[in-house]
Amino acid sequence: MVLKIVRTVWSVILTYVAIGAPCGMIMGQTGMEPWMVFALSSTFVTGSGQFMICNLWLAGVPAPSIIASVAAISSRFALYSASIVPHLKNASKRQTLAVAATLTEEAYGISLAKLIEGEDWGPLESFVLNVILIATWGVSCTMGAIVGAVVDVPTAIAAFVCTSLFICLLFSQRLSRGNVVAAVSGAVSVAVCKFLGLVNIAVPASVVVGIIIALACDAVFDGRGARDAR
Repeated sequence: MVLKIVRTVWSVILTYVAIGAPCGMIMGQTGMEPWMVFALSSTFVTGSGQFMICNLWLAGVPAPSIIASVAAISSRFALYSASIVPHLKNASKRQTLAVAATLTEEAYGISLAKLIEGEDWGPLESFVLNVILIATWGVSCTMGAIVGAVVDVPTAIAAFVCTSLFICLLFSQRLSRGNVVAAVSGAVSVAVCKFLGLVNIAVPASVVVGIIIALACDAVFDGRGARDAR
């Protein structure tokens, strides 16, 4: 079973290594020891959140703002867990909790696809997949922290890995009115906050503003379309 899962997700494992190493370098530059990097990476399952914690910490952003920013971008995992649970048929509550509590984004996508397609895939396979990916991420970050302590890698270069990841995710999204409005309004809100000197709340404010404006825009245009149809 483990070999079958590894053959299924080998490309994701390679991606985790490529992204986890720079993340570990940045975590090491914040003063974390390799064992601390492994402990955090193995229990905090959002890689983008780890990048954000390190970059905001190095920038001198207060802890409450960091917590709010990371909580905002990590709230999607509640939706992931809620959407995959109905597909875990014949699973006990303990098995369901184990799968839902250890999800990563990639593991969620793979497990959900397997469960919907009706393949030979159940809660045990989903949990083992989660463990494999979390272990890969933790080891990759730890190796990055060890290498970063020996080789001086500029923070800007390592940090851009996360930025480039989000750029790729942005362009891979369906080009819709809501997505465009959310991206533009989020970018504008960051610029306005920094212009006004509100650097500490720029990131969480941009997330909230982008979501609210996009939802409002979709509601207005969808309502107008329904009225026109009538």
